[in-house]
Amino acid sequence: MLKRLKSVIQQSTLLKVSSFNGLSVVIKMITGLGVSKLTAIYLGPQGIAILGNLRNVLEIFHKFSSGGLANAVVKYSAEHKSDPKAFSSFLSTLIWSGLVMCLLTITVILVFSEFINTLIFGSRNFVSVIRLLAFVLPLHVINLYLISILQGLNEFSKVIKINIASHFLNIIAFALLVYWLNLEGALLTIVIVPSAMLIFTLYYVQSWFGAITSFQWSKFSTPVLKNLGQYAFMTLISSLSFPLVFLGIRNLLIDSLGESNAGFWESTVRISSYYLLFILSLLNLFILPKMAEAQKTSEFRAIVFNFYKQILPFFIVGLILVYVLRDWIVTLIFSKDFLPAADLFFWQIVGDFFRVLAMVMVYQFHAKKMLWHYIITDLFLALSLYLSAIYLVPKIGLEGVVLGHALTYIVYFFIILFIFRKSLIFYKR
Repeated sequence: MLKRLKSVIQQSTLLKVSSFNGLSVVIKMITGLGVSKLTAIYLGPQGIAILGNLRNVLEIFHKFSSGGLANAVVKYSAEHKSDPKAFSSFLSTLIWSGLVMCLLTITVILVFSEFINTLIFGSRNFVSVIRLLAFVLPLHVINLYLISILQGLNEFSKVIKINIASHFLNIIAFALLVYWLNLEGALLTIVIVPSAMLIFTLYYVQSWFGAITSFQWSKFSTPVLKNLGQYAFMTLISSLSFPLVFLGIRNLLIDSLGESNAGFWESTVRISSYYLLFILSLLNLFILPKMAEAQKTSEFRAIVFNFYKQILPFFIVGLILVYVLRDWIVTLIFSKDFLPAADLFFWQIVGDFFRVLAMVMVYQFHAKKMLWHYIITDLFLALSLYLSAIYLVPKIGLEGVVLGHALTYIVYFFIILFIFRKSLIFYKR
């Protein structure tokens, strides 16, 4: 009876968090639609491709400057929230390691700013934007760590409120800066907003900020650093491989099919990111901390199947609606000039469905530090996406990118399912 009651409570919590998180996702989608519309009007398909390049490179620097430790912070905050001594040791080690990684990343950006500019923008000169990135990175790292601690402490509502505030900040900043500075304004928004989010985070953590900062620098722990290092290795592998893969695919499309076609593909990926917002944010916000706390195979199994039963049906209905309304969606978000992107939706949606099926299991890699499982499957995923594009684009054109996306994630899902077959398929009580 108690076990059943606990299950009902967990399920109702998931639905409650899902509902509140849904509000955040709706707001992000609306503000994202505004950003996409402004991008289409002022910058066109070529501008969207350029912004995609900057986002990929920015992702690399964000992950390296924070040591790729966001998921590790969630895990250890969840594990040590009832043990002040262990939490203090973890926090001290985190700050020391984050400080070193941040300084190294800043140095690399400042020294190689002109090379980075050429990699992202080609002959266009936005070196000042690259250098500005170096100076705002520490703010982003602090914000990332604080939000991850909130997640680990199960402060879901505060994290969602911070996200909602950041969505409004993003659309306001983008609208103003694009209007005043055109392409440079769009670039500045992408660089500044992630760090400016710290303002909202500090507001929501002020009640317990004293407790978090009451640590001793001497509490630095080598064993904790080793554990954090394993997470950093896991995250940084994917943080480097996937942005480079997307840069490679985008450059492949630019060279073979032109900047406009690269922009059509980028717009498809952008729309995909909008309808995946709810699922992926829910996974990161709710599923990861729960898996970090779970100690038994039965608990892991329950988390996965509860997600499939409660959330997946709504996701499937959403995917069907997106496909049926694809022409209208493309025109609404961008413009009629982007309608060729609608032809890419079928295979993109198929791939995204299998991606979600796999992702809910993949979070167990982070929660239980399954280092080599994560690295090998991630490298397979990145390499398959890139090689499939290289093979299929010359044969069938732009649709080859999304077909490769679908085939890759179908295979990826079955690989992940095979890894967890004993926990999910052949589980015995």
